[in-house]
Amino acid sequence: MIIRATAKLLTIARIKPVKMEASKSGSLPGEWYASLLSTGRKGGSVIHFLHHPTMISILVMGRSLNKALDVLPVRVHALLTRNGFSDLAKGFELFTAPEVVTTNNRSILASITQMKFDLEYNLALLEEVEPSEISGIEDRFLKYLFGGKIARAESKSYIKPVDQLNKLRNI
Repeated sequence: MIIRATAKLLTIARIKPVKMEASKSGSLPGEWYASLLSTGRKGGSVIHFLHHPTMISILVMGRSLNKALDVLPVRVHALLTRNGFSDLAKGFELFTAPEVVTTNNRSILASITQMKFDLEYNLALLEEVEPSEISGIEDRFLKYLFGGKIARAESKSYIKPVDQLNKLRNI
């Protein structure tokens, strides 16, 4: 499992940045892009994982990338199961050793930055940041619209993560 973390997350985790330019080919297992979000509360942080090419979002409470990597497979499996895609969980290779490297795709980083505003707004609206509320946000973001280069790669004007998962199911 490849995790492409932002410089800020790598610094917090005290992981020396390692560059890996090549990407895995094929639709799965893909790569996870990780960035840090604020919950709008003192000391509250969330790590946002975005999977490329499916564009599903996973949120893990805390600032520790190392701890979040332990929770990521469980959260991904739970998201897929809640939304009827449990048959795809095996293809994500969730329980393989994570390889943490630097980010390499500016289109994905632009999407993460745009999503950051939406996610932080949704997190700030919560009365209490609880796992069930986080799961609700993850479920809603399955219908998030992605445009730009990411959608053009699919020859469309926009894509949604739920459509990407359906497409993978039908392959």
